[in-house]
Amino acid sequence: MSIIIREYEDKDMESLNELLDEVYKMKKSKNIANDNMELVAVDNERVVGYLTINKLFDSVQNLNYANINYVCVLERYRNRGICSNMLDEVFKYCRKNNISYIELTSNPTRKIARYLYEKKGFVERKTSVYRKEII
Repeated sequence: MSIIIREYEDKDMESLNELLDEVYKMKKSKNIANDNMELVAVDNERVVGYLTINKLFDSVQNLNYANINYVCVLERYRNRGICSNMLDEVFKYCRKNNISYIELTSNPTRKIARYLYEKKGFVERKTSVYRKEII
């Protein structure tokens, strides 16, 4: 297995949508904004892992920070270190782009993912996420 971690390219759209459909029952609709980045894990031109990094600014603390979303790996590729390697690339990106901290959310039922996040140095915050649908 020679998995390559790299930035998303337009040629990845079809393969990425297969992954997103399997994991989230959704499809990618367009490219993200310039300050953000998408990473893919690719095996033989097939996207087997994905995540997005949204670069944000905390105006109270005057700091750049990042939010990671849509972390996923095809089921048959899990437990091979792919997500761990993608997170290592996120850390490199953050250091290079003067990002002070990273946030992500994870469903409490995703025990393996949460174990990995903690192993990589993420600390669970005691908070609740609220959401209001507008459209």
